[in-house]
Amino acid sequence: MTALAAPSFAARLKSDPLVRNSFFLMATTALGAGSGFVFWIVVARLYPPAAVGWASSLLSAVTLLSYFSGLGLSSSLVRYLPTTPSRAAHVSSALTSVAVTGTVLGAGFALVAPFVSPGLSFLSESVPEVVLFALLAMAVAQNLLTDSVFVALRAAKYNMLLNGVLMSAVKIALPVVFAGAGAIGIFLSSTVASAVAAAASILVIRQRLRIPVRPRVHPATLRSTLAYSLGNYASSCLNLLPLLVIPLLVLRSLGPEASAAYFVAFQIANFVNAVPFAVGEALFAEGSHEQEDLRQLAKRSALLILAIVLPAVSVTVALAKPVLALFGASYAADARNCLVVLAVSAFAVAFNTWSGFLLKVTRQLPAMNLSNLVYAGVTVGLAALGAQHDLVWIAAAWGVGNLASGLVAVVALAPRGLSSGGKGGSDEDRAHRQRRLRSRRRGA
Repeated sequence: MTALAAPSFAARLKSDPLVRNSFFLMATTALGAGSGFVFWIVVARLYPPAAVGWASSLLSAVTLLSYFSGLGLSSSLVRYLPTTPSRAAHVSSALTSVAVTGTVLGAGFALVAPFVSPGLSFLSESVPEVVLFALLAMAVAQNLLTDSVFVALRAAKYNMLLNGVLMSAVKIALPVVFAGAGAIGIFLSSTVASAVAAAASILVIRQRLRIPVRPRVHPATLRSTLAYSLGNYASSCLNLLPLLVIPLLVLRSLGPEASAAYFVAFQIANFVNAVPFAVGEALFAEGSHEQEDLRQLAKRSALLILAIVLPAVSVTVALAKPVLALFGASYAADARNCLVVLAVSAFAVAFNTWSGFLLKVTRQLPAMNLSNLVYAGVTVGLAALGAQHDLVWIAAAWGVGNLASGLVAVVALAPRGLSSGGKGGSDEDRAHRQRRLRSRRRGA
């Protein structure tokens, strides 16, 4: 704690990119979580629990579709944008690829989902509804991708302004507009807000960051980062598998009311879990800039995570019941113990997130995939067993799965140590190093 107090936080915020980017990302999370908290309180009061249950499962599916649509390109942007001279090619190719993939996956989900869960039949009742769902799923994916551009270029303040402020304001206002529309009204309220933020983000990238993005794919650019993108994509898919499967397990085994209770508890716990992710993203960006020893970055990021997660978990556990009561008496009764277990599991989530980002910075893709395979297998396996009992068992599966994954990551990091990964790498890595070397020689 002393190391974090000196120099002053204000001075660190101005001079330390790790702290600055982490601060803006955590502020974005805080604003998003606060608005999400208000959003779900409004939704819980305006819509019946069954509608909330269906909508929560649908929104979870759309979030996961957006990650699957990313093709690992978010990680490639953070890894390569800091040093590449062809920023427009990288960003344009990523946005265009994700737009196509997101639309296709969204349409496919809308057509298939009613066969898996008849309650979602409204998704494919007509062609316009399928198209609308596909476009909104694509917009959510685009919004996630633009976040990576801001993180990579140390411009996370725009994440705060666009996702933390703009999207939050739109999201809170829309449930009242769509009141009476049932689950689809809740779904539209959230996804339309993401679409607004995505459009604003692309405008800011063009106008403020001076990157002339266009709807175009540059094959040579995609090829140069293909191995890194695909490695991260495989890892992300494994990481997201529990997020896709577990809400469906809860819905099928325990019903829509339990699904709503679990969703609310998970969203509150995610406020704590977002802290290590924000710091990890900043760690990834700073490691990609390669301007500081990675050991020092790892140590500072770990201290920063611990300094925030420890009190956040304590507060969440202490206030679990009154906070859930704001959503309604049924939520306080059904989700309290689940929320407590999820909050305590935040320590395991922080450990896994921190170690996973270190694997990403050092480009140890096989180890990263193994770590996430362990996470997905342990978490889903234990959750499947827990679904026969109650929500507490399912919550415990998250903690155990993250702990197991983090241990695998640390074991993988130990032999190699925290080298920045500057030796070897892809053709793009070698080209970047050659350009920087030539630049230094010219400067000399």
